[in-house]
Formats: sequence, structure tokens, C-alpha cells
Amino acid sequence: MMREPAVMRSEEPTPTGAARVLVVDDEAPIRRLLMRLLERHGYECTEAADTVEARAKLDQSEYELVLTDMNMPGDSGMELIEDVTANHPNTATVMITGQDDTALANSALELGAYGYVVKPFQGNEVLINVFNALRRRSLEIDNRRHRQRLEQMVQERTAELWKAVQDLEWARDELEASRSET
Repeated sequence: MMREPAVMRSEEPTPTGAARVLVVDDEAPIRRLLMRLLERHGYECTEAADTVEARAKLDQSEYELVLTDMNMPGDSGMELIEDVTANHPNTATVMITGQDDTALANSALELGAYGYVVKPFQGNEVLINVFNALRRRSLEIDNRRHRQRLEQMVQERTAELWKAVQDLEWARDELEASRSET
């Protein structure tokens, strides 16, 4: 029996503790299918029928993951991934599309997608991509926090060094003044 992936907890969990996923697809049956699959595995899902609705929901609330279709009316999923990467750096993205195209997959990954799933998909394929995207997101957030702490430590130590240098220069000036008086 294959073990189901564990639910990835977000850095700032929702009241229920589940990772929040925004499912974006212009086809309602696929949205419902994805949402049922994810909700059965403990994820909290919200849906959007296009990129305009998705952007509005992203502006209203925090999501750990956006699961988006490629081809939709208006902007494409690629443009949504680019927007999420630029404006919501703590949100992971996974592309789901009917196009089995290596160049398209590479483009999506270069824009910031954490995964690429081809329709028709298996449930486990989606769950594995979602879990891996959330895990990577968590690691990247931890890495960013660690770098910020290191940068802060460097700034503090640099400030301490400059103060020590100023104190030494002051002491040297006092010593020279004392030597001149003597």
C-alpha cells in the first residue's frame, strides 16, 4: 500500500493548521476535482476561474501555494506565475497544463514554478508536486530568514568594529596630544 504524502504545514498556519492552496483553472470540473483531492489530504482550498480572480484573492489573503492552469481566458498561467513570484515571494506555484512540452515546462520553472503537472494527471502526481512545492517553499523561507539574521549580525559586528576603530583613533589622538604636551 502506497503511503499518502504528509500535509505540509505552512510557516504561519491557518486556524486549522492546513496549508492554504489557491486552485486556478477556467474549467470548473477540474477545479472541483483538484480541490476535492487536496481537501481530502488536509489542504485548505480556494478556487479562482481566471488570473484576474486569482490576483484579487492573492491580494486579499495569504496562500502557501497557487496551483494554476496554463491556458485560460485573459492572462495565461505563465503570467500568473511570474506575478506571484514577483509580488508574493512566500507563495509557491505549480503549473497544471494539457501541454506536454519540455520548453514550456522549462519556461514555467524559470519563471518560478515549483512543479509542472501534465493533464490528464494522477492524483498522486498532483499531491507529490504540491507536497514538494510546499517543502521547497518552507526551506526557501527558512534560508531567507537565516540570510537576514546573518546580514544583521554582520551589520552589528561591523558597527562594533567601527566603534572600536573610532575609540582607538580617539585614544591615539589623546596619546599624541599628551606626548606633545610632555
